[in-house]
Amino acid sequence: MGTTLRRLARPEANRMMVQAANPLPLDPHDPEAVRALVASDRRRELADRLGAMHPRDVADLLASLEPEEKADLFSLLEADAAADVLAELDPESREDIVEGARPDSLRSAMAELEPDQAADVIGSLEPEEAAQALRGVEDPREVQALLAYAPDTAGGLMTTEFVVIPQDATVEEALEQTRGASESTHRDYLYVTDSDGRPVGRLPLAKLVFSPPDATVQTIMESDVHAIPTDMDRERVAQIVRRYDLLSIPVVDPKAGSVVGIVTVDDVLDVADDEAAEDMYRLAGTGTTDPLRQGIWKRAILRLPWLLITLVPGFLVGQIMRWLGYDPGGTTALLLFVPVMIEMAGNVSLQSSTIMVRGLATGEVRGHRTVSILGKEVAVAALVGVVCGSISGLVGYTFFGGDAGFATVISFSMFCGIISAAVSGTLVPLACHGMGVDPALASGPFVTSLNDITGTLIYLGLGARLLGLFH
Repeated sequence: MGTTLRRLARPEANRMMVQAANPLPLDPHDPEAVRALVASDRRRELADRLGAMHPRDVADLLASLEPEEKADLFSLLEADAAADVLAELDPESREDIVEGARPDSLRSAMAELEPDQAADVIGSLEPEEAAQALRGVEDPREVQALLAYAPDTAGGLMTTEFVVIPQDATVEEALEQTRGASESTHRDYLYVTDSDGRPVGRLPLAKLVFSPPDATVQTIMESDVHAIPTDMDRERVAQIVRRYDLLSIPVVDPKAGSVVGIVTVDDVLDVADDEAAEDMYRLAGTGTTDPLRQGIWKRAILRLPWLLITLVPGFLVGQIMRWLGYDPGGTTALLLFVPVMIEMAGNVSLQSSTIMVRGLATGEVRGHRTVSILGKEVAVAALVGVVCGSISGLVGYTFFGGDAGFATVISFSMFCGIISAAVSGTLVPLACHGMGVDPALASGPFVTSLNDITGTLIYLGLGARLLGLFH
């Protein structure tokens, strides 16, 4: 009783004890909080708070850290939590962890993964890191069999952890077989097969539980199995699962017709999300993967081909103006390059705004990351601006009989216009989001209008004044 009274008299101590018993999770978008805990040598608290987080949130947190920090944090996780986090990580972060984590931590995490998850993790790694990760899995042969399928097919999506029941088995036998399966086995549907292993029906677990023990599986099964071959494209798999509202779908060998795995709805949801993101990024000309998870040089290299293609129509418009007799001299000659500069600014801002809108929708763009994201977008725009500006200057030099001053002004104006477009394409979606306006709806008109204004100021204002210095 005296101890209880002393605890009641120390509310601060009580609060700390409650927090210790129920640690507060970390903000997945605040890596500085992690660094502060490491700097103050509170690693035990850090481990507890990581353990209180969802694996997806831990994966997001790790993705925002430096490679050595990722490996250090990963080593603090329990084996089962580390396995879940490993399955959620992006390929770049996986490689950092496989390369830098302690071998025992990596092996224990890999041993906890389901075969399809292990195959996904290993398949995203470079050969050396993949071999190292494969040594930690419980059954390497099963994982290697899954790795033989292309990742964008049903075989690449499927898991081999499922229950198959012969059609002549009784309900009691089927229940016994289901109980004997491992904990990671999917049991939403049990798949009924004939003597050759071909699927003839499916059986929801609930229906099996409430059926008479002596009834045969064949009499209570559902016959609409919608089996798919291992080589079916993953996008088609997602369409079938969505069309028929399936929780899982059996995957069969194209030749033998026997069941070799199943694709579950959670994998299909990931496929649908990946395909939607790929289409969006392709539309904007930024590649097929999330640019926020790529380095500056890789972003620039992926964007440049599409931007360089759009330079050609802009130059053609300027040439058409000359063919039609509009061939001004002096500072007004800049007007011939207005179409290509406005078009280039529009494409650059479209790329930046697409990245931001997608990042805001998925939660990857949060407060503390905005400065870093803006800085990287400006850096990418600078690389793109140097290349496109140099080409534009060369064209200007050719158009106007070797006028080096005009070529320099065109190059510099193009460079400034691209930088301005990247800044507006990044900041306008953030501003719309901050004001509670849907960035996907409002960003386009605002960015376009802002580009028109800044483009006019740069190309016809700054450019004209700079051109006066050379003539």
